[in-house]
Amino acid sequence: MDRYIGTKIILAEPMDEGAAMFNGFVKQERALVVESDGSTRAGYKVVYEDGYTSWSPKETFERAYRKITDGELELLRANA
Repeated sequence: MDRYIGTKIILAEPMDEGAAMFNGFVKQERALVVESDGSTRAGYKVVYEDGYTSWSPKETFERAYRKITDGELELLRANA
């Protein structure tokens, strides 16, 4: 198989796994891991351009995405 790098613009905000499960972005079939401080795994709520919404663990998300710079955002707005 060949390797590919994909690009897409998304909306995202921090959301832990417990909140993601409560909001239906994570299947409730698997056990939720709760840390000693009561928190659950860190991650992000992700909204794609077509409106599809999902949740991604923090480590996975941060390997795949970075914030758009102000300059990039200006270019996007100018070309919209």
